[in-house]
Amino acid sequence: TLVLRKNTMQQIEGNFEKLLAEKIRNNGYEVNTNIGCSGYRIDIGVVNKNKPSQYILGILCDGNNYHAAKTAKDREIIQQEVLTSLGWKLHKIWSTDWWENNERVINDILEAIKNAEANEDKEIAAPIQEIPLLESVKPANVILNNAMPVETTIVKENGLSINIYRICNLEMVLSSSSEDFLQFGNSQKIKDQINQVLETEAPIMRNLLAKRVLAAWGISKLGTRINAQFEKLLQESRLNQTGKNKEAVFWNDTIRPGNYKGYRVATTNGQKRDAEDIPPEEIANAIKEILIHQISLPKEDLVREAARIFGFARSGTNVEIAMKKGIIRAIEKELVIEREGRIIVKDNG
Repeated sequence: TLVLRKNTMQQIEGNFEKLLAEKIRNNGYEVNTNIGCSGYRIDIGVVNKNKPSQYILGILCDGNNYHAAKTAKDREIIQQEVLTSLGWKLHKIWSTDWWENNERVINDILEAIKNAEANEDKEIAAPIQEIPLLESVKPANVILNNAMPVETTIVKENGLSINIYRICNLEMVLSSSSEDFLQFGNSQKIKDQINQVLETEAPIMRNLLAKRVLAAWGISKLGTRINAQFEKLLQESRLNQTGKNKEAVFWNDTIRPGNYKGYRVATTNGQKRDAEDIPPEEIANAIKEILIHQISLPKEDLVREAARIFGFARSGTNVEIAMKKGIIRAIEKELVIEREGRIIVKDNG
């Protein structure tokens, strides 16, 4: 009961962040929420009006990200020190202050924004470490004031063009128990959440799709009843799907199996997927691009190289299985061919 009450309170506290962001927007500022990854997320970032590619202020709240920190030191000291070192100007908000007098909280924030704007030109800008972009693609990114980019769509590394994996952070649901997930009245909400995840993360394996949705309901384990309900809603949604059961991969209206030529990698541990959660089609595309530069490789060498691309320093059993499935898919798609124990990129010319 105590754990349930704590989780419910955290969800309520987390929701005030959404209300807070909307109030700031109503005062003429563009804001983004849940910026960054791992233990160093910014709850609300206020975009600089004069420099739209930068944030003028970062707002920290005592909602979900605050409670996710393991210790008080992590919450109150380390997090803020790290974010400050990355170039953030920070303003802290307590949910109790918001519920007592939200107008005063908003006025304090507006004052903090104006102070940041007034002092902007007086500070010496720290150098920004640039990430080279693919010339033909315009990145949808916003960067910290005087800091490194938070989210860059496409970068180059060792001659390979790669996409950075973006995670869909669903809004937490005010749920009293896992039974709420099974209620008919919540079916459409779950379907909407599924589509929201697909919009950001497709192509995505079934297991990871389930994890994303269940996390929003505070459910950590995919039990028999929950799994059956999730499967039922997947089928009712009539989604674009390849493969079956645990091997199922789900797509969205824009990204389909026939036109998908990319692959995505993590730049942080928070973005990193387990090997079995990476669609074989994605690994196949990475394998083709590796071989465009290497021409051909023995299968075992190619497994190690593909694993490295996806952030796995060691090729354990699960990693090897996933990479080999990617090689098989690349052969099926006629991206590469196997000859005398070597994988060779197919000449499409």
